[in-house]
Amino acid sequence: MDDRSALAARLRELREEAGLSTTRLAAALGWSQSKVSKIENRRTKPSVADVQAWTVATRAPSDVAAELVDAAESIQVASIIWDRTLSGGRAEHQRTIGRLLHDAKQVQVFQHAVVPGLLQTAEYARNVLTLSDVFGVGDTSRATAARIERQVVLYEQDRTFDFLISETALRFRAAPPGALAAQYEKILSVSTLPAVSIAILPVDLRPSMVHAHPFVLYTLPDNARLVTIETYTREMTLTDPEEVDVYSRVYRSLLADALTGESARRFLTELRSEALRLVVPRHH
Repeated sequence: MDDRSALAARLRELREEAGLSTTRLAAALGWSQSKVSKIENRRTKPSVADVQAWTVATRAPSDVAAELVDAAESIQVASIIWDRTLSGGRAEHQRTIGRLLHDAKQVQVFQHAVVPGLLQTAEYARNVLTLSDVFGVGDTSRATAARIERQVVLYEQDRTFDFLISETALRFRAAPPGALAAQYEKILSVSTLPAVSIAILPVDLRPSMVHAHPFVLYTLPDNARLVTIETYTREMTLTDPEEVDVYSRVYRSLLADALTGESARRFLTELRSEALRLVVPRHH
């Protein structure tokens, strides 16, 4: 039994030992009966606050309550080590991201390392995936194709995509100048889509917050939210509402520092012109 199943089972036991039906417990907590049922059946991951309230309502002993709160904290962060999850190749991981994108109604991306994957050209993506292959998986062509394929979600209705990109990420030389110019052109093109917004953080403006690491904030149709963070060795998924709220505040703070709209487009146009000036003419 995994940790989440074990927690759900223990919460059900507490309710039953307290002689409470799901309806009575829900009324005591001010929740819907369906929320109690979904937690017990693993369809909803309980937050730390949910578990604390549950243990109080069921009069759980203090040592049991502390144990369950610790368990709730541990399941809020799902951590997947790359060399284990990439056994099916990076292309499959790209398709997994694509399924999450398809489920979300809003996606907010903060990136200060490279251009976000949803905005990458094929050549830029191929170079980035080559540079980031720290485990030597080697399926760069298939992973590139899968990454480009999931960009179709940008053209679908009833969802929004907000990209917050640092100048450092935009200037990262993942490709030759000509390819970078094409990359800037693609971002300019995608920025005209109704579901897409582009914001840029210039390096010469005083920031309101440290640019600690890239992250993606997903809002799902039921308004549940989660954050994904990628490191060299693993991907973490945060679901604890308090943690997700922190990332939401960070995003809003960074966005307030950024260039948006026509200012962002002018900045990208200047970067494209810069890159084109560095292209070495071919001699025949």
